[in-house]
Amino acid sequence: MTTTNDIKIPLDSEITDTINSQDYMKSVVELGDVTEIVAGEDILTASLHKLIKEGTKIDSSFYEKLIQHKLLKPIDHSVIATDGVNAGKIISDATIMLSTDSYLNKMFFKRPEMPVEVFKKLHIENALSLKLTIAKQNHPRLYEHSIKVSLTAIYLGISHGILTKDLIALATAGLFHDIGEMHLNPEIQDQDRRLNEDDWHQIYAHPFISYLILKEFPDYHPTISSIALEHHEKLDGSGYPRGLSADEISELGKILSISEMFIGLTTKSFCLEHIESSLKLNTNLYDRKYISSLIDVVRDKSFLNNSNVQGDQSITTAQIKVSAIIDTISEWHALMKKLNDSQKSQQLVDTINIRLEQLTSRLMDTGIDMGHINEILTILKSDPQMISEVNIIADEALFQLNTIIEEVKRRWPKHNDPHKPRTLGEFLHGWIDQTEKIIVKTHITAI
Repeated sequence: MTTTNDIKIPLDSEITDTINSQDYMKSVVELGDVTEIVAGEDILTASLHKLIKEGTKIDSSFYEKLIQHKLLKPIDHSVIATDGVNAGKIISDATIMLSTDSYLNKMFFKRPEMPVEVFKKLHIENALSLKLTIAKQNHPRLYEHSIKVSLTAIYLGISHGILTKDLIALATAGLFHDIGEMHLNPEIQDQDRRLNEDDWHQIYAHPFISYLILKEFPDYHPTISSIALEHHEKLDGSGYPRGLSADEISELGKILSISEMFIGLTTKSFCLEHIESSLKLNTNLYDRKYISSLIDVVRDKSFLNNSNVQGDQSITTAQIKVSAIIDTISEWHALMKKLNDSQKSQQLVDTINIRLEQLTSRLMDTGIDMGHINEILTILKSDPQMISEVNIIADEALFQLNTIIEEVKRRWPKHNDPHKPRTLGEFLHGWIDQTEKIIVKTHITAI
């Protein structure tokens, strides 16, 4: 098993170069236009030429000068935001979130001082304080998301007896797990942009970029950096960037991963039933004891926001969604009949079989038997609440089908079979294309 000291992930130089990209340099100097940024030391070029003197106030007027040279250190290692985000400001912002977010409020209703006590013990390096300051200024959604993930991780850690030392490491990893996103192509942040393959390649690399940033600081490496690296790993091995599974993922990494997922769900303002169904359908991806703790939070009737939101009660919509799920799985079974024994034995094929079997099993656990779905829907026709629940479960199942497709795409470079007629590559490409069309058509038709 790979240890935290020898983690190696092959990345294109273009990806690793984003840490010192001109786009990030621009965000640093432009921050100096709205708050005081000073050089905490002499800023040197790679050839040791003094570019900017210690103590100089930095603003956007320095941009052209800085990008003309390769710096000895990343820019945020050499500058200080004099009024930057620190533990005190994180506590202040977290307190507001605890009072306005009913999920977080319930987590700490009996012990509201607990997250404050943990945040008071955080050590935040100047360079990382600068990143949080830029995030708060330029990427407020990312900043809020990071604090909420950290709070959720603290709650789960406390609930399951995590030691104080580990709790602090977990909270810190929660705050910085997504800082790699700040170094991606800014166009990816555009909500209306249709992401291409290169965009997704960058997105899948962001946990490792966060890891590379954090490992530069002895107080953060290897523990905190490794927890952050694991925040998109899944128990079944379908996560990224390393595709770890079960015991290969650290306990703190498991907590951070499900905290990330939970905040993603609640941020989308799904009704409580949708969030609970999503958690139930993810029992193979996240540790059951943490899922159980979050389900208890969701079920608590003291929640007022979204508690009276009704899901889609249309039986027609439910039939469209369920049919799409059945068609996708049926297409895969039909494809399997076309494969020869050698093709069937490929690991990628085995992975898809396992993922689809697990999804079908989880649907059965929720009472959705795909083999008798029409009979089930007919029986439920007069029960709007149950139809709403079927719609919710179907939405999550479609999302997980899309996740399976994305996993196959990530692993595709490892599959040497070319896209030639009658090869495994050609068959898989056809199934992926067909599945994506089904999912897109379903979303359009169900609107």
